[in-house]
Amino acid sequence: MLIYLGWIAAAFLAGILFAEWMKRRKPSLQARAKKAAVFRGKTYREIVDEMGAAHKIIQRTDGRTLRTWQEDGYSISLLFDAQDLCLGVESESY
Repeated sequence: MLIYLGWIAAAFLAGILFAEWMKRRKPSLQARAKKAAVFRGKTYREIVDEMGAAHKIIQRTDGRTLRTWQEDGYSISLLFDAQDLCLGVESESY
């Protein structure tokens, strides 16, 4: 019986280690933003395909939308028009 519990604990630990390895394998947000290079003129959908979904969305009264991505101390905010076309980088911080 004790052997079974040991195997269960080992499998659980292996799962945690595998999940951490997969998380580290994914490029950072800053690396993905650098790879994308130019955002102006791209649709929100195209940017989501490159960067993932935005973490924070602010709808402005003039119809524009500010979307912010954040990860590990890096943040980038992009401004979009009413048709979800990117107007450019509003702010970026490291």
